[in-house]
Amino acid sequence: MSTRHFPSLDPLDIRIMGELESDARQTYKDLAVKLGVSRPTITNRVRRLLDSGVARIICWADPVALGYKFIVTLSIYAQPGRISDVANNLAAREQVLHIHLCTGRFNIFAWAMFRDREDLSNFLLNELGSISGVLHVETMLTLQEVNISPRLLTDEKEPRHLENPAKELDDLNLKLIKELQMNARQKARHLARKLGVYESTILRRIQRLVNENVIQIITVIHPSALGYEVIATICLKCNPDKVKEIADTVASYRQVQYTGMCAGRYDLITWGVFRKLSDLRHFITVELGSIPGLKDTEAMINYKVVKLLSQLST
Repeated sequence: MSTRHFPSLDPLDIRIMGELESDARQTYKDLAVKLGVSRPTITNRVRRLLDSGVARIICWADPVALGYKFIVTLSIYAQPGRISDVANNLAAREQVLHIHLCTGRFNIFAWAMFRDREDLSNFLLNELGSISGVLHVETMLTLQEVNISPRLLTDEKEPRHLENPAKELDDLNLKLIKELQMNARQKARHLARKLGVYESTILRRIQRLVNENVIQIITVIHPSALGYEVIATICLKCNPDKVKEIADTVASYRQVQYTGMCAGRYDLITWGVFRKLSDLRHFITVELGSIPGLKDTEAMINYKVVKLLSQLST
């Protein structure tokens, strides 16, 4: 994992981030009242946390609900000495939303999304094949995202299988999602003025999109800022009749931030954060090792994020 310098955090910073994890759209006034400090203090603290990269507040939009039919994981082994070139080439492709460099069988993991089979086929056969330095690629199709839970300070609800059909989203919903992806903390009255509707309409639309799991407005805290030194992608093979049960078990662990069922070399892909390598070892050998039906695990340490986007084309 690449090192990054963050400002020191005091107990008030931690409390603020905990509140934002619970509800990322709380106003500065709400936070000031809850935490018993002045509004200017809260405003300055939140801005400092966001500007320094300690925290990001994003609007995650469900790709299936937005009409993306194929979500794929690309496990890539690039030629030594060309790893950065390959990753940067991939990062220039708009279909690729997330890229990190890792140790292990593969040295690049990437996630990409496609609206139809033709787009996927063109990417795999033409665009990916044209990148010099790629020695081996394994493509795994995501069958279902089980959970996306970046919380590090507060408890999350039970794992939810994010299985939304494509939605018939009208023009206002699409514009609203686009605005929230650009700035997830925009006030409803500002959004109403931009989009030419009533504030009450905006509030109802946001709540409905959240309730239907089309969007989640979440606070993402950089793990390193809280002392987590290890980020790992862990791939799992399971007995076929245990995949869903194991997915729910894995997703319930506090360390786990993402779990997805997939078709390909692995049945599940998950990533999590750990304070030390010894914590990762314990997680794999003791916690995962005690799950019935889990046949094999393969862990890869993520040492650099090359691209991380939360915005999907609407």
